Amino acid sequence: MVEFRIASKSDNLGLLELTSSVSMEGNISLRIDRNPDFFKILELRGKSLVIIAEENQKIIGAVCASLQNCYIDGKLYPVQYVGDFKVLKSYRNKGVGMKLLSVLAAKLYELDFDLVFFNFSKGNKKPVSFSKNKSEYTNFENIGLFTVYQFIGKQFKWSNPDYTIEVSEISEELIAFIGAKYQRYDLRTPITNIQLEGTSIYTICYKGTLIGAMSIIDTMPIKQNVVIKVSWKLNLMLKLLNVVNPIFGFSKMPTLNQPVKMIYIKYLAINLSEKKALKLLIDHARNIAYNKSYSFVSIGCHEKDPLQQHFSKILKFTFNSIGMLTSLKNNQNLIDKVKSGIPYEDFSLV
Repeated sequence: MVEFRIASKSDNLGLLELTSSVSMEGNISLRIDRNPDFFKILELRGKSLVIIAEENQKIIGAVCASLQNCYIDGKLYPVQYVGDFKVLKSYRNKGVGMKLLSVLAAKLYELDFDLVFFNFSKGNKKPVSFSKNKSEYTNFENIGLFTVYQFIGKQFKWSNPDYTIEVSEISEELIAFIGAKYQRYDLRTPITNIQLEGTSIYTICYKGTLIGAMSIIDTMPIKQNVVIKVSWKLNLMLKLLNVVNPIFGFSKMPTLNQPVKMIYIKYLAINLSEKKALKLLIDHARNIAYNKSYSFVSIGCHEKDPLQQHFSKILKFTFNSIGMLTSLKNNQNLIDKVKSGIPYEDFSLV
């Protein structure tokens, strides 16, 4: 008999085993391992709740919700970020997944929460069928496509005597600078010391004047993205790149069933008119990835984010996901505001 309950720290090993057994199906199939501590990344997301399904003391499914206070149209609202929705293949199409969502939804209703957000890989049909399924609870709405850009690391970087890039410490001035640049995004959390702790911050100045900042985080110690399936064309391309990349000074490409080594750009705060400075910052990040023997530096952007227009000429791979949002209290006005704006998602925590 399958039972459902709230997970505790003692379930860490079982949750790690579940995670390593379930992949994210899509145009590119991924498995996201969470060694050595399943709960570590949840602590970074916010106060979290994990619902598990188990049979004979074996965890066969799970879903998580993490509380984040997010801006929508300039005001803060509590938003539950739902993730890590996984069911062992042998238990699918038996109602386990739907029951997990029902138990989670009931708990969120009990706690009087409203907005719930999740995303899933483009090409994965199952979450769409769940979100459109008429139930006693609610339906999710599509808030648009997010693209994760994975820029290939490079040995050599551009330089310009008018621009200087330096490592910076967290300061009130820097927090205010980044916060001002991210005011246009919805579903963003307030930028504080907490959001920047554990990241490496780089600032760029033009003739001594601060014009941009970039926050980079390495989450390899707490999560590992493993590509388990790609098209034969992409697989061939990766192999060919590994032949020629040493000649051109680019990073080694990942291989199937091995962790993809990458760092993430968490925040990139700069006026888009500063094209040279933007390119220098991205170049700097790519060089950091190369020097760490990593394949990529990654950043995620919503389809309406004008930032992505500046990535067209950079050597990269892309990974697409779809954002879904619902209001448990039928607050359509809030959902419409998010859909009309530019949503933000921190893909380093996905």
